[in-house]
Amino acid sequence: MFFLKPKLIKNDLKYMAELLSKDVSPDQWDQHNLTKANLDYSLDSVRLVNEYADRLIQTEFGQQLLKEHADNFTTRIGVYLGEVIKNHKAGKYRWFDFNSIKKNTVHLNHYVLSVKDESVLYSKKMDTVLCPIYEVKQYFEGNSNYDNFMAYVEEAIEN
Repeated sequence: MFFLKPKLIKNDLKYMAELLSKDVSPDQWDQHNLTKANLDYSLDSVRLVNEYADRLIQTEFGQQLLKEHADNFTTRIGVYLGEVIKNHKAGKYRWFDFNSIKKNTVHLNHYVLSVKDESVLYSKKMDTVLCPIYEVKQYFEGNSNYDNFMAYVEEAIEN
């Protein structure tokens, strides 16, 4: 009798990252900085995204947005960081549904969903999983193992 692993469910999430520059608040800083030209998936752009996240955490307006739309901000920023990682890992990773990966690898045994319908970056060839959405959620909650998003992204790219 054969035991088949459940099918992996791919997700195309780049559009979520693009929303950082398309769905911008009327805030002057956001209008000036969250542009397609600035959010070019480079390592430098990660610093800008981190500054944006910090503004969300530290301002009254940002805290209200996070309170009302925490999953949206967590997912958009997490996907953006994931796209930066993907671009620097030469196509080794793809977005997959969290639950389909959890059923196929031991690497997510200690993780729980951080947002509804979460996706993770997975490399079939290396059997490795990266969880940028989870990392952003931890950052917003003050529980991150990283001082900033750049530290996370650089570590993910190096390993």
